[in-house]
Amino acid sequence: MLELELHNLSDDAASQQQGSASVMLRSDSTKVSSPHKWDDAEIVFLKDNVAIHPTQFASERISGRMKLFKQGTSLFMTWVPSKGHSSEASLSEKERSLYTIRAVPFTDIRSIRRHSPALGWQYIIVVLSSGLVYPPLYFYSGGVKEFLATIKQHVLLLRSAEDANVFLES
Repeated sequence: MLELELHNLSDDAASQQQGSASVMLRSDSTKVSSPHKWDDAEIVFLKDNVAIHPTQFASERISGRMKLFKQGTSLFMTWVPSKGHSSEASLSEKERSLYTIRAVPFTDIRSIRRHSPALGWQYIIVVLSSGLVYPPLYFYSGGVKEFLATIKQHVLLLRSAEDANVFLES
């Protein structure tokens, strides 16, 4: 059964405390049911309206769904383009597949850089251990703090000594 948990995400130190109006969707007792290797996966974070910009034109942004899920003791991240929105209507299946981030285990993630500009939208940049850098993922409905707080609940995520906006997976 899906349940909503409230977390105080006013700062990173307090991100584990309950009692704020920030809402994060959690699914503690519902398992993802599908006939493949993710049968026992537990969704721990789900956020719609997370977008990438393949070009500099705002009209070409691709909105999608960010998901964190846990299987056993491993945490995974996925991002899948949404279907049926005006900007995605022209996306071919090949393009959709090209932009999809498929089940990346956090053991393969080197760092996550958070950008919180005074003007504009918050976004993150995920860098893999291999050196591959995913395009910026813009959180148009908020949720970057919730995203990072959820990760911190499941894996050891350390703040970089050189840059407070870079979080290193250890």
